[in-house]
Amino acid sequence: MSLDSLLLSHRQFVGHTEYAGIDKIRISFPLYTAYSDGSADLFTKRGVRKTLSRGSELEYAKGTFPSTLCHPKNLEELIVEITQFLANNSVVPVWMVEGAGEDTEVHVYEQNKWHPDWRKMVKVSRLDIARDFFSPFKSFDLKYLAQVKIPYFPKRILYVNKDEIETISWGKGNNVRHNIYNRSKKHQGDASGGWYRFEIQVATHCLKGRGMNTLEGLNEKSIYGLLWHRWEVSNMDCVISAGEDEARAIEELSKHLSGVRLQTFIGLATSLAKGYPVDMNSRKIQEYREIGQQCGFLLGQPLESIGGIRIKVDFARGEVVSMEQERTLEFTKTSVDMSENLMSTIGETA
Repeated sequence: MSLDSLLLSHRQFVGHTEYAGIDKIRISFPLYTAYSDGSADLFTKRGVRKTLSRGSELEYAKGTFPSTLCHPKNLEELIVEITQFLANNSVVPVWMVEGAGEDTEVHVYEQNKWHPDWRKMVKVSRLDIARDFFSPFKSFDLKYLAQVKIPYFPKRILYVNKDEIETISWGKGNNVRHNIYNRSKKHQGDASGGWYRFEIQVATHCLKGRGMNTLEGLNEKSIYGLLWHRWEVSNMDCVISAGEDEARAIEELSKHLSGVRLQTFIGLATSLAKGYPVDMNSRKIQEYREIGQQCGFLLGQPLESIGGIRIKVDFARGEVVSMEQERTLEFTKTSVDMSENLMSTIGETA
């Protein structure tokens, strides 16, 4: 078996396959100027006359779940439909005109009659590829991935909102920019929804180097191969430790305490655990102690000592999985309709 075949057999998406694909593509193609003035109402209202020379930008994944990422095998069909639509609105690609400049000049809308090299004429200057993954662990957060050492990328940018990391970004915008962000928060406004996205924004320099700067060079192997390669060199599949029980303790306490009282409880627990002086009425301390006992927590015990789990992002399955076979955890259901594949693999070894 060749090295390419070996890598291809390893780099397979085996779970949540609909959550991997193209998020954005920027294309340009030569126009038949005699008909391509952008004069149709569809374009004049949007100022497309000013942007025709710069190409078109197509975006996906703007809706709600299920994912609207475009699978590589559907890309050509989509671009065919778009160019046919544009040709009906005064934006005509050169390959859709037969006998140009002659009396017998006609428009050719059927793809099977186009010039055989039309795919080479569709230039690609930007390609965003993404893979979504779900975490059933409430303690999982981007703060853990932010600590991962990324080879070849000593610098990274953290986008923080109210002390919470929402996006981790690294790489170069003129080559390949990598991002990991909380997709549930960004697209649905639900920070605890559990869905995250790894995406790469591939610029012209990298596309040319890989022969992917035309539609002809884009296929499932080249697109997913680049996505897998960038995931692997980013070292984001390493095992991390997360305080799942600590997160559960905080969640349970929040059912009994308001925001301010919960903060007081955490401060009191930390002070007692570290032996700091506590200036609080003994009856009030006893009240908090009883609340802690109801939640299975002894006041004075460090929150971080409750326990932790070893987890990792399984890129192939599109899930965050536990590395501990002997431990079975019961998770709170989310509003997301999860597949049987995910529910049956929670808590199992990757």
